[in-house]
Formats: sequence, structure tokens, C-alpha cells
Amino acid sequence: MRRQASTLPGSQQGLALIVSLVLLLVMTMVAVVAMRSTTLDIKMTTNTTQSRRAFESSEGSRDAMTPLLAAHVFYHGWPVSMGGTVPDTANFTAIAGMTIADVTKRYDLGENGNYANLATRAQDMTYANDVNSNGVMDQSDMNSRIWVTRLGTLPAAGSNVNSNSADQGVGGGAASKYVLFDLRSDGSAVGNARSRTGADYRSIIR
Repeated sequence: MRRQASTLPGSQQGLALIVSLVLLLVMTMVAVVAMRSTTLDIKMTTNTTQSRRAFESSEGSRDAMTPLLAAHVFYHGWPVSMGGTVPDTANFTAIAGMTIADVTKRYDLGENGNYANLATRAQDMTYANDVNSNGVMDQSDMNSRIWVTRLGTLPAAGSNVNSNSADQGVGGGAASKYVLFDLRSDGSAVGNARSRTGADYRSIIR
């Protein structure tokens, strides 16, 4: 009687286990790499968003305060509602969230500081420019600090600078001239995002 050799069923199970473990390890590594890549993308997106919010806070604060600065130059002071001496009937634009650091200083005369000490000066204005869901300014989200520095004056077209701001009445003077300012703003947002921007600004006195 002849017998045929046969392969036992259990003789292949060890190889299958090894192959399965290798495939599982490869799939796990792929999943880990994908998760780390996704996490990194989320962090980069968050950082970019926060940086842009800080930049918008810095830029927006300067745009928001220029009507107030123009009125200050025209009336040579700040309104009573802000703690100044100019009557509230004056045409000052109320800006929610804007605070003047020292209303006794005239920016058009440079009493708040000069360009030489800009690096060590305290801010001249603060601005909370983010509104929460209740319609209230949220100081903790987006806010900025603003420095206003008088650089000098230039004559307007067809005039000369014969007078200075000290001897002018409200909105008037012997000459039409531009008062030149350097505006710096330091915007911040959540996540310690910061952005500092600057611009030149000129206000005309007629």
C-alpha cells in the first residue's frame, strides 16, 4: 500500500501571523504620520489666523482713530466726555473701545512725547476692537496700543507756516498747514499673537 504525503493545515499559520503583524505595523505607522501631519496643519492654520487677527487689530486701530485725531487737531484738545475741556457739542467722533491715556496732553503740540523717546514711551491710546456675541467690546481678544508722535508741520498749497498751534483758535490760524504725525500701533490677539505696524498721517489746519 502506498501512502501520499500531505501538508498539515497548521504548518502555514506561523507565516500568516508574521505577514499580518508586518502589515499592521505599516498601517499603524502610516496612520501616525497622517495624524501628526494633520496636527501640524491645524497648528499652522491656527497660528496664521491669530497672526492675521493681530495684524488686522493693528491696522484697524489706526484707521479707527484718525477721525478722532483730526478732531483733536482741529479743536486743540479732547472732549469733556473723555475727560478733556472741549465741549461735547464739538464734532468729535465717538469710537467705542478707544481710550485716551492722558487727555491733558495735546498731540498737535507734541506734548505727549517725541520721536526720540518713542521706544520707551507708554502708549497714547488703547483700542479694544473686537465685539463678542453680546455686542460688547471684548478686551481679552483683539486689542491694540497706539503711539501718536508729532513730526512737524508743512505749509498747505498756496500758504505758508507763519503761525504755530499755540496761538491759533479752534480750527483757525494765520496759515493753512499740515500737522504731520507718525502713528504706530501694536495689535494683539489670542494666543500671544502680536503685530506692530506704522504709517504717516497728516492733518490740515485751516
